[in-house]
Amino acid sequence: MERPTFSKHERLTGRLRITEVVEKGRTVQESPIKLVGRIMELPTTAPAQVAFAIPKRYMKLAVHRNRMRRLMREAYRLHKAASYGRLREEGRQCAWLFIYQGRQPLTLAETRERLSRLLHRWMEKHG
Repeated sequence: MERPTFSKHERLTGRLRITEVVEKGRTVQESPIKLVGRIMELPTTAPAQVAFAIPKRYMKLAVHRNRMRRLMREAYRLHKAASYGRLREEGRQCAWLFIYQGRQPLTLAETRERLSRLLHRWMEKHG
């Protein structure tokens, strides 16, 4: 079994790539988290690259935004294996952007549950 990590080459970076995901990607919503994803070629060997966004508009304090971003990264790290397996089987690569739209931070358990449901639903609909 592979150790669940979240390394640098799995992070979605670059203004053009993120803009393409936002403009042309497909969306799945699991309140208060929204997942925008796009199947596309990526400059990495990883099956997926991910970015996390918490707009200042929804969560005013940087402390809360940073904590929520950490919780989302941790939840993703623990639940990415199933999606990676399916993407590898099909020989595809995917870019995902998780956007948190709530006003209050969630707990780790709630975040894990919602992120896993989001990933599963996105893979069923669009993957």
